[in-house]
Amino acid sequence: MSTSEPGVDTHEMVLIHRVLRREFGQLPRLIRAAAGDRARSKVVGAHAREMLTFLHTHHTGEDELLFPLLRERAVLDPELMDRMDAQHAQVDDAVTVIDAELPAWTASADTAAGERMAARIDAMMPTLIEHLDEEEQEILPIVSVTLTQSEWNALGRHGMSAIPLTRRLVILGHITEETDDAERRRFMKVLPAPARVAYKLIGHRQFIREAGEIRG
Repeated sequence: MSTSEPGVDTHEMVLIHRVLRREFGQLPRLIRAAAGDRARSKVVGAHAREMLTFLHTHHTGEDELLFPLLRERAVLDPELMDRMDAQHAQVDDAVTVIDAELPAWTASADTAAGERMAARIDAMMPTLIEHLDEEEQEILPIVSVTLTQSEWNALGRHGMSAIPLTRRLVILGHITEETDDAERRRFMKVLPAPARVAYKLIGHRQFIREAGEIRG
């Protein structure tokens, strides 16, 4: 396919959404379970920080690189796009507050502070889930016939740019954790060959080890 022609495979965003549902869905439990345990709060806190950055980058990429193109080229339901914007704002407000509280809790494992963060995530989840679901059902079908491959690739590069080189193989593990064989092959096919080899040799084991430590 020419990079200048519309028509892209958007399924990789579905895989990203699975990471967000899964990891934010379990964070409240992990935070509460680490109460008073500073060794655990350091592990869970580092993971929470990484996921907050992952979510924030995902949303800024959509705000800057996806939604403007859709508004320019496609006939969109104004109410749908207003909901997308409002959901982003609600989730981003929660992320900002949690991100500010996280360093002190990571260092202290304070029970009250942890409960506040866990409750904020619990309160955020219905909006986040609604947003991800509606995006998959309503937005991605439009994206697939509206963006060019190069424009879609730019969104992926934006997401990757916020991930330190030393963490990219672990993030690949998060993305492929719940994939079936066909999905995994489909996703890995778009990665550069060196990344595929590095993940097979190093990254998968690193992800399994870290996931075990995080989830206890």
